[in-house]
Amino acid sequence: MAEQYYCVKCRKKNELKDTQHVTMKNGKPALKGQCSVCGTTVNAILSTKKAQA
Repeated sequence: MAEQYYCVKCRKKNELKDTQHVTMKNGKPALKGQCSVCGTTVNAILSTKKAQA
């Protein structure tokens, strides 16, 4: 089962599609993708340990 992230529009955790690892302006890692239910862009801030895995 894939990891699930919180979608603000759906108000629940859903799987993401078209995910990509990005780095925010402050240097922290994040995950950017589309909600598989509604298609809204979801940004999830990752810990440095999770980003390296």
